[in-house]
Amino acid sequence: MNKLVNIAFQGGTHGNFLRFCIDKFSRLTPTLEGTPFSENKTSHNPLQYSEKISLYHPGKIEPYFENTDQPHILITIDNEDILFLERWVTLRAGDFKINTNENMIKLNTNFLELFEWGTVFQKYYNIDVSKNSIPKFLMRDFYKLSFLDPNKNGFIMLDKILRTNKPKNTFEFPVSSFWDTDKFFTTLKNADSFLSLDLDLSDVSIHETFLDKLHFLKSRHRAYDIIKNIEQEKDVNTSDIDTVEQAYISAWIEKNHDFVSTPLTNSFFDNTGEIIQWLKHYPQHYKAMNPNLPTFNGIPNPFHLWNSKK
Repeated sequence: MNKLVNIAFQGGTHGNFLRFCIDKFSRLTPTLEGTPFSENKTSHNPLQYSEKISLYHPGKIEPYFENTDQPHILITIDNEDILFLERWVTLRAGDFKINTNENMIKLNTNFLELFEWGTVFQKYYNIDVSKNSIPKFLMRDFYKLSFLDPNKNGFIMLDKILRTNKPKNTFEFPVSSFWDTDKFFTTLKNADSFLSLDLDLSDVSIHETFLDKLHFLKSRHRAYDIIKNIEQEKDVNTSDIDTVEQAYISAWIEKNHDFVSTPLTNSFFDNTGEIIQWLKHYPQHYKAMNPNLPTFNGIPNPFHLWNSKK
């Protein structure tokens, strides 16, 4: 059966909510009753969806996509999306409820099937995450590496492959469009024009409910604000930021301050004043080329190249 549209998306990028909206708003599908929201505030409630819309995660090897001769929407991810996305995706994707803010993080089999963390943690930390929990300080370091070099982030790596190999009749739907009502409906209207979905977009209330249920939306820019305070040498509290924000700030510190590496401990700086003092008094005899930075002064970092080959 030919589909009205096939939605291809990486886990956690709101593909289920997009399916609901298209099935709900399209005049070409039967009336859809109910709302998609689960007790975990995701859009995973089982409803009587029509068969005109396909929803799936693309494969990680060729041919990547299904029904390649049919219309597609590919939810895309850009480097600037990673900070916000990573903060809650482990909680929401698949309703796995993996909380990376705990001191010891335990992953389950289903999570590891969707997110290929096993190989990375085995390579860099010699941990079999299918059997052992991950200490928070290593979890932070794992995220920090992807912020130091976004090209190594799993979302970005797969996104580049999918964009390159997408079916011919594909509309790219940026994941960041979901995080603002005006942008969401503008992008949905563009998808409608591109794919002839015949959408009635007169009711925006469902997206407002979606945003109300989205974890951490109100603190989306908090890490950027903290960095501004460090630059301006203003002392503000950082004790309530999460592991991903800590990692992002750690990566910023290392990229903007030569020869320093942030501490590997479960605890983090309680305020920006501590960070400012730590940077000011970082002992000279500990300063060394950071092997995690891909470049230094605009040229390839030989320590990073050596470390990548291990």
